Amino acid sequence: MPARDPLWLCFPRWMEESGIPSQITAQSGPEGWLLFHKLVELDCDNNLTPEWFPFRTEDLSRWTGIPVSRMKNLLGQLEQHGWIERSDTSSDIQKARIQVPLPVPVDEEAVRGRISGGAAEGGRFLFRYLQDTRDLNKVERVVYLYQMLFGARFTPRIAEDLEEIASSWPMEVIHDRFTEAFQKKVKSLAWIKARLHKPEESESTSG
Repeated sequence: MPARDPLWLCFPRWMEESGIPSQITAQSGPEGWLLFHKLVELDCDNNLTPEWFPFRTEDLSRWTGIPVSRMKNLLGQLEQHGWIERSDTSSDIQKARIQVPLPVPVDEEAVRGRISGGAAEGGRFLFRYLQDTRDLNKVERVVYLYQMLFGARFTPRIAEDLEEIASSWPMEVIHDRFTEAFQKKVKSLAWIKARLHKPEESESTSG
């Protein structure tokens, strides 16, 4: 399965400070956390925001060193304990989705207190998987999309741009433009704004 970037995979660092590694290890052993970590990497690589993504158990086995026979049992345990959802489980290519919100054993403020340096800067960073974005207001959801694409830090000018975007376009359109930037690996808010202002012209000149 193709990856967005052939050299790098990303992982939300807050999860390492959340108590999740210890909880999954207690439920399924260290292999359970290793497998869940890999599934989160795949989701971050495939999706701007948490969504279904495809995988093969043979690939997971090769990437983690966990035998295929053990892999099937671990996937079932992760699903049983509410960490993931699965579909097409009888197919060669299955689909999975990381549960949102995750059953995090550590309080959110404690997690934030454990993250130091640049990871805690940039205002109120919205943790991937911790909160259902449907509970956020529109501006917060646009900020969330920005942070998933660009990271935590942004200037007051960018905050103004995000508020303008939220007030000027339907959320579905905004989500589509940010997703398009993610898929094309475009790290430019100016590009997103241009696509929002002139979507048809941009599409006709991009090919």
